[in-house]
Amino acid sequence: MEMRAAIAVAVFAAIASLHAQTQSVSGRVVADATGEPLVNARVAINSTQSVPVVLSDRDGRFSIGTPAGKYSVVASKTGYASREITSPGNGPIEIRLQRAAAISGQVVDEFGDPVVEARLIAESAAAPPAPAATVATTFTDDLGEYRLPGLATGVVTVAVLRIDTVVTDQFGRNGPGKIYYPGVKQPLEAQRLSLEPGMERSRIDFVIPADSPTPPLIFQNGQVAPPPRSPAVGSGTVRGQVVSTAGRGVPHAQVLLLSNNDVTQWQGVLADGSGAFEIRDVRGGRFQIRVSKSGYAPILPGRPGEATPVSQLSFELADGETRDRVMLGLAGGRAIAGRVLDDWGDPLQGASVQLMQVRYEAGRRRLVPAATALGRFTDDFGRYRLFGVAPGRYIVSGAVGSVFTADLPGYARGYYPGTPNALEAQFVSVGTAQDVAGVDFSLSRVRTARVAGQALNAAGGPVTGGLTLISSRAASAISTAVGARILSDGTFEFPNVPPGQYVIQAYSGRKNRWTEGEFAALPVSVAGADIIRLMLQTSTGSRITGQVRFDTYNNSKPPAPAAIELAPVPIDFDVSPSLPATAADIHSDWTFELAGISGPRRLQLLTVPSEWTLKAISVNGIDITDRPLPFGRSNQSLTDVDVVLTDRVSELRLAIVDVSDRPAPTATGVVFSTSRDEWYPASRFMRQAIAGNDGVATVTGLPPGSYYAVATNGPMPEGDDGWQDQGFLESMMAHASTVTMSEAQKQTLSLRLVQSPR
Repeated sequence: MEMRAAIAVAVFAAIASLHAQTQSVSGRVVADATGEPLVNARVAINSTQSVPVVLSDRDGRFSIGTPAGKYSVVASKTGYASREITSPGNGPIEIRLQRAAAISGQVVDEFGDPVVEARLIAESAAAPPAPAATVATTFTDDLGEYRLPGLATGVVTVAVLRIDTVVTDQFGRNGPGKIYYPGVKQPLEAQRLSLEPGMERSRIDFVIPADSPTPPLIFQNGQVAPPPRSPAVGSGTVRGQVVSTAGRGVPHAQVLLLSNNDVTQWQGVLADGSGAFEIRDVRGGRFQIRVSKSGYAPILPGRPGEATPVSQLSFELADGETRDRVMLGLAGGRAIAGRVLDDWGDPLQGASVQLMQVRYEAGRRRLVPAATALGRFTDDFGRYRLFGVAPGRYIVSGAVGSVFTADLPGYARGYYPGTPNALEAQFVSVGTAQDVAGVDFSLSRVRTARVAGQALNAAGGPVTGGLTLISSRAASAISTAVGARILSDGTFEFPNVPPGQYVIQAYSGRKNRWTEGEFAALPVSVAGADIIRLMLQTSTGSRITGQVRFDTYNNSKPPAPAAIELAPVPIDFDVSPSLPATAADIHSDWTFELAGISGPRRLQLLTVPSEWTLKAISVNGIDITDRPLPFGRSNQSLTDVDVVLTDRVSELRLAIVDVSDRPAPTATGVVFSTSRDEWYPASRFMRQAIAGNDGVATVTGLPPGSYYAVATNGPMPEGDDGWQDQGFLESMMAHASTVTMSEAQKQTLSLRLVQSPR
């Protein structure tokens, strides 16, 4: 350990020495055509050493430190082509930027439908045998539209990439299929587009073949590939229609029929213009039928009573049978569009914009990326379009200077309508009727800092991934996480960190359900000054071993080990990994083990058959049931943990009715302890259950004690465990009934639906 520390000190000393040898270069960035100063132009040093970038001021002036040795100065700004000055000399320099050109167009398939997520590539029009160089790439949106901005003066060709085909180019090289504008396969046949400063080349459109239905890939003969297809030998027929959530037919959707017993028995068809489809020559058997279409989201099975067509069905088909009126559904997501600007009102190109949702997870409200829409980057007008958005409430967030965007120092992550504070963000509501436009916001300049250092694993080697910076639980009610830029030697950097309390976490990832990877956590307080010499080293964590025993009163048969989930539930995710172990490895002799555990935990029984419940957990005769325990070091490991299950199980039936005293199927019943000390994540003193068609929800295994019980069909806090949010529970207390449960007691409680006030 001492040697590793000495090496780290030497590394940082060398870095400090290099920085001490720097000088500075100054100058102005101006528009080439007018000589007007360019504010907020990004100025960087291109060298073998890392040098922080700077932004030009309102007069276009800048001053930047330069390393010893050879270097060049690179300037860029949204709407302008970047320019590099080599060997600038000692005096002030003037960098003149030309207006950038742009290419735009649309990609559609043979039916005229937009092609979503097609990759567009602009390449330099090099003469053979020199290979063409990629100068810009982008992807189409849900309208099939694209824009390639920031292009310098020159001659280029444009291609759309088809990753599902392979072609051979004029040099004999194989690669993913490309279609070059205006619809040719070879780059020598492509139209050469001449670009001048500020030129707009629009309507560079493509028509490409429609995607064909393909089955899931299988592993065969050492390779992953589509399964071979056996010739059709049956006489069955499947007919139906694909419809959207609005009830309209989805044209040209891909319908795939898969046999449950034979991977070679599959058929795929494209629906017609009204969404109707027919699959013939089907041999009898049990099948799955699935539907998909680019730009649409699948519809999963809903709660009982919901009749919306779903995107996948299972059924049996007899030889010669015809199955008509098979209804499949797809969700036509909406879009959110707007612009991202800097503090001068100028557009920001390359800002990363994403939709986020508030989720209550493990006792903490967090902002997490929405699963229904991928993040996008802004174009040279600062425009973005987030599509495939399911109905709901979202927060729109944007950032520059993060892991995958260029450094723009001083800009903190921003939230619509224009605040760096997540708590002040405004929700954007998306319905099913129309897109949401005009969601514009500016990013704010704050005194940000660079947080940097080196991360080592337990063996002293470099950590090369899994490094994140999160807001400390003590600092904010809403937490977001960002990734680091990290090099092969374990040195890392978090750029543009605004003032606040944070935790840096290094985590190698969960190895399996019962084994967590190496982990470390380091609290950091950022106040505007760079923090550059941090050291972080992971540990292998603690082990937990023991056995499961059964106290049998009703002659119940012990369940299978796989039916029990015993987990070390984190108490504080500041000092615990985000993906912890979810279940102990319980062996056939009822011994169990957990490994690599870090941070304070409670050992909790998450899943158990309804005829069993937890009685107690102890170590060497000391009761540790529901008790927080520290883990992380090897000497904090536990052995001989005794987990006792009993078949003396309590049962509380919640008979839920609506305002008309009719049973309320699908209502949610929530039962929680009257003691706030027992309101913690995955607490066995808090339960929820969904009522069946008879309006009855059943909760089993409550420990003896006093409880509140309430039923609602109103909005719940976001997230799978959002009902455990303390604010939500407090809001429901005034509407709740109280009940006292004892061991093995069975009783019924009548509840009337209340609307959640949240």
